[in-house]
Amino acid sequence: MELTDYRKDYLENVKMMAAAENEGTVAMFVGAVLRDLQELNTIPDYEQCYSVGKNGRKSYRVDAYAFDDYDYSMSLFIADFEGSETINIITRTESVTLFDKLYSFVDGCLNGNFRNSIEISTPVYDLVERLVNLEHTIRKFRFFILTDKEMSEKISSIETSEINGVPIEYNIWDMRRLFRVMGTGEGHEPVMIDFMEIANKGLPCLEASDVSNDDIKCLLCVIPGEILADLYDKYGSTLLEGNVRSFLSVKGKVNKNIRKTIIEADGETKRMFFAYNNGISATATSVQISELDGVKYIMAINNLQIVNGGQTTASLSNTRFKDKADLSGIYVQMKLTVIPDHDQAQVLIPKISRGSNSQNKVSDADFFSNHEFNIRMQQISRRIYAPAVNGLQYETHWFFERSRGQYDQEQSKMTAAEKRKYQMQNPKNQKITKTDFAKFQNTWREYPYFVNMGAQKNFSKFATYIVEEWSKDDSQFNELYYRNTVVIAILYDCVDKIVPKQSWYEKGYKANIVVYAIAYFHFLIKKQFPGCELNMRYIWDKQRVPDELVGEFVKLTRFIFDHITDSKRPITNVTEWCKKEQCWILLKAKDYVLDESVSEYLIDKYQQRKAKADGKKEHLLETGIQVQAEVISKGPEYWEKALRWGKEKKLLSDIDVSFLTTATKMNYGRIPSEKQCQRIINIASKLIDEGFTGE
Repeated sequence: MELTDYRKDYLENVKMMAAAENEGTVAMFVGAVLRDLQELNTIPDYEQCYSVGKNGRKSYRVDAYAFDDYDYSMSLFIADFEGSETINIITRTESVTLFDKLYSFVDGCLNGNFRNSIEISTPVYDLVERLVNLEHTIRKFRFFILTDKEMSEKISSIETSEINGVPIEYNIWDMRRLFRVMGTGEGHEPVMIDFMEIANKGLPCLEASDVSNDDIKCLLCVIPGEILADLYDKYGSTLLEGNVRSFLSVKGKVNKNIRKTIIEADGETKRMFFAYNNGISATATSVQISELDGVKYIMAINNLQIVNGGQTTASLSNTRFKDKADLSGIYVQMKLTVIPDHDQAQVLIPKISRGSNSQNKVSDADFFSNHEFNIRMQQISRRIYAPAVNGLQYETHWFFERSRGQYDQEQSKMTAAEKRKYQMQNPKNQKITKTDFAKFQNTWREYPYFVNMGAQKNFSKFATYIVEEWSKDDSQFNELYYRNTVVIAILYDCVDKIVPKQSWYEKGYKANIVVYAIAYFHFLIKKQFPGCELNMRYIWDKQRVPDELVGEFVKLTRFIFDHITDSKRPITNVTEWCKKEQCWILLKAKDYVLDESVSEYLIDKYQQRKAKADGKKEHLLETGIQVQAEVISKGPEYWEKALRWGKEKKLLSDIDVSFLTTATKMNYGRIPSEKQCQRIINIASKLIDEGFTGE
């Protein structure tokens, strides 16, 4: 795919969403880019809050914001959208003008009277309040221009500046940059660190030659605390591998013991930090190494990701910033694993992260992205078809995207004809990401305040629930479960389109309203119609929400809007109020009666139980057949190799040997049963984890 094709597809999708949701194309473009940046872990959870005006004689504009509560950076976004068929250039002069508008807005918040002049019940007021309240917490402002143009080649770099003593970093995300990162299958923007600029000769290192090979290189280094803190100050939480970032953002920020050690260290005791601290583990896709007087030095590292030691890194930076601690004389050990192959890195980095954190209080939920639940949901999504509706003569998939950019990557090597066919069968508006899945399920499970905490925190809450339930009975997560999740997605999409069309809607809090409306709808069904549930199968078959329920949501969304913006709410900031369980508790205590027509689309407990039982039976039958087919397809020779390898490594119990022996005799007509095949596959998984390759 070329840049022009990528941009055309991108803008067509934006225009299609804008028309469907009755929103402006600029707002849709901003939302689309922000979702991509969030997927790339470039920004945390964000809020859109379009506002334009004057700060004295200077114009201001802001379209969205995101605060990273791990590295204390505040990101502010401004759009430069044309929507034209040809791609134009954004010049240095234009970009400076746009950045000045963001600067003017921040200046008006911190040094002006914006807090008193902007309407309270608006999304932009929430940003004003956050900026004022966090003035002495924010360590860096990150200004972003989001544009459908292409950046001028004359903008090689933009010097940082500051406001009220806080540095400002400038970023331009144009279509070429988006294409390079999102459209080429990389799924991330590598961080290139030049140690020659910050450490004289570079970073001294030793290669662990006995464990290194052509595919993977392991290096041991000692990195000065000042340099590690400098790197974190510059790159922030983007240095942290995704699983680690998620874990730390939920569990806590600064390790008090590390902070105490840094503050109390002086003279000779500073040198003991190296002995006290476990150091950090990191990965990279490539390194540049030079040798001088028999000593190897790392000159540059590409795509550095800290997989263990995030708290050490953040604590060094934060303690220097808050406590003015002197980090000279403090050193940290670093184990660096270099994995050049992109596909191999995608598999190994999460495993290294998990292994490195195995001694910390990290649960399976913290590494949920690689959980078998997601693999199963992907398999189901590719297997089942949604009914053909609206005159279409073909059925479609609801595509579950298990890994970032998977939907686009699967099309990257297709011809134009193949791509059209693929998109007909897998419409882009029927793509569900992992965070979408968590949002839909936690909304229906009546945790709207979890969902409003943001994608990352909500995903963590959902992951904890799934891991616990999976260990009890994984068969409940079957085709019925996936279809029902799709139905919630259809409900969400429907209500999301309803809100902007209402006369009371003031261009703010749509996501909050939608989530609370659906959760409250589910709560009211159980309250008003005891023993009944929504007839998910009806909506699945029709692939739309019936008109009677649409009419109910029109009334319900207004009720929700009035609730979350009630002048008597205990928290002024509406966005923050929606994150509190108290907001949900007070809503449930209110009186609201659903129209009796809703009962036409409900089923009773007996029908629910039967549907769930049938779903489990179908899953168990299907799983048994699939497992048996997998054992047979591998053939007796594979199982003979597994048996021999397992015996040599002394990894097999007598019972394991017995099961594998059964699999080696399939040529004699002895086909293992479904239960035996499940045990055989489990044994194979154990051997593969230990290094068995089947060769």
